[in-house]
Amino acid sequence: MDFVLSNQIKEFDPVDHSFLPLEEYFERAFASSNPSEYYDAIFNLFERFPDDDGAGVFWTALHGMEAVGGYEDKLMVYFRRYPSLMTRAMLRRILNSGVKTIGTVEIGGLLQ
Repeated sequence: MDFVLSNQIKEFDPVDHSFLPLEEYFERAFASSNPSEYYDAIFNLFERFPDDDGAGVFWTALHGMEAVGGYEDKLMVYFRRYPSLMTRAMLRRILNSGVKTIGTVEIGGLLQ
């Protein structure tokens, strides 16, 4: 894992209210040999901006995680610790796809 890139994602602060530099970081993370290594940094970013979608940029990370997969267990940990707009959106999308549980946890109960 590129720890510099991971920290750039995790500790990102918008410049002049612009989240656009994150696009490049997400592209590099999801082009890497193991994109799932960046999930913690992304979820930490979602926690730091709990009511925000980064002017749409956070959706790039959401779509990347959905494409790669294997994010569900981490999603549960981060959602339970500190729900955010993006983790709620991810849970809703999983539920809308017909999946009712993650592990033994019923998704619908979390979103009420």
